[in-house]
Amino acid sequence: MTEVRGTGGTGSGLVTVTRVVAVAALLGAPTPPRDAAGLDQELFPGLRTELFVNATVIDGRGGPPRPSSSVLVSGGRIRAVGTEGSLLAPEGTIVVDLSGSYVVPGFIDVQASPRTSDDLHALLAYGITGVRDGALPLDVFEARGRGGFGDDPVPAVHIGGPVLDAGDGARGVPLSSEAAAIAEVERQAQAGAEFISISANVPAEWLVGVARAARRSDVPLWTDREGGGWLLALRAGAAVASPLVSGDPELLPEGERGAFGALGAGGGPGAHAAWLERLEAHGPEVDRAVTALLSNDAALAPLLASTAVPLDCIPDIAACPPVTNADRAALRAAWPQAQALVRTLHGHGVRMLVGSDAPRTDWGVGFHREMQLLAEAGIPELEVIGMATRNAAIALGQLHERGTIETGKRADFLVLEANPLADIGNASRISLVVIEGRAWSVGPNGAWERVRFN
Repeated sequence: MTEVRGTGGTGSGLVTVTRVVAVAALLGAPTPPRDAAGLDQELFPGLRTELFVNATVIDGRGGPPRPSSSVLVSGGRIRAVGTEGSLLAPEGTIVVDLSGSYVVPGFIDVQASPRTSDDLHALLAYGITGVRDGALPLDVFEARGRGGFGDDPVPAVHIGGPVLDAGDGARGVPLSSEAAAIAEVERQAQAGAEFISISANVPAEWLVGVARAARRSDVPLWTDREGGGWLLALRAGAAVASPLVSGDPELLPEGERGAFGALGAGGGPGAHAAWLERLEAHGPEVDRAVTALLSNDAALAPLLASTAVPLDCIPDIAACPPVTNADRAALRAAWPQAQALVRTLHGHGVRMLVGSDAPRTDWGVGFHREMQLLAEAGIPELEVIGMATRNAAIALGQLHERGTIETGKRADFLVLEANPLADIGNASRISLVVIEGRAWSVGPNGAWERVRFN
């Protein structure tokens, strides 16, 4: 028996390792009448096989946690999930005892803009095994150092084309007309973009044409509409909208829109507070937003963590963003309205996602802060885990590959030291990060180390 200590994220954990010596031994139960040797050759041809046992599995599908469970991994895939003593293990299988640990799917950050290997490694240290970056095309991203990681583990990165931008093009492709925007959607779709991203400064009157072009091209439209056009983008057919605190006047009661107009023009925490103060979380305007989200089967990335950055900053201790104390106090006072809006949307069944909006928040830290804020708003921890895993995979068209712990999926999962359903903060207490069946941990010097069970 070998003991392996793995460290990652903010914690460490101890696992014990043994090896199956009998051909196709059923752990803890009699061997069923089947061709064990044939199983070994057909399902595991020359592949290293590992059986993770004695864990509580939270599979991301929304069901209750499954204590005393096992996960069989081979060839980078999950081959089986079951209770102790129910899985067939081929000869030579490495048995990894995870007693006291919790296994969850790898997290997926749907809103981040990693630019270097250090950014990606930082995300991975917090259990983020997949990330969406809608800021740059693949060739530019690779030119900035994204390729050539050697054997280092990195999250799977999902990239669309450059952001559709009606400004100077600093965030993507500068566009001068709706026709140019529609042509760019078609060009990106033909080039294989996984999604189309549209910035907040694209005029609202372009949204319907852009959304129709995306639908014709069968590419989902992701919209970042802070300041206006949030609801219109959903009505037009956007697949994902962000942020929750959008500042869209159309979500306010009609009598409040004029008063908000001048206050919201500058954006920032003061505008967020002014918008929240005037919002009716259970009003008819929010009902229309719910209808738009549900009728289009659209998802919402709340991005609460990036909105709440001023609230998390302690003056004189940390380098706070340039926000006045008055704006910070106003946002803090109005924050219960943001929580009420989260509860309203969640209560109506709106599908939500978890995004850090990094680098506006710290790499990885912002993602876990987002989960904490969702839990503080009243969403059960089990559902927050599903938002960070399964819901994100659905939005990215990746549910066939990742997002849940199921037979046939990629073996991308996390081993946690403590129960994230008791405290969502425990989701950052990571012992091991497993990517395509390979276990990794962060060593004492901060470098990634492959954990080999033998």
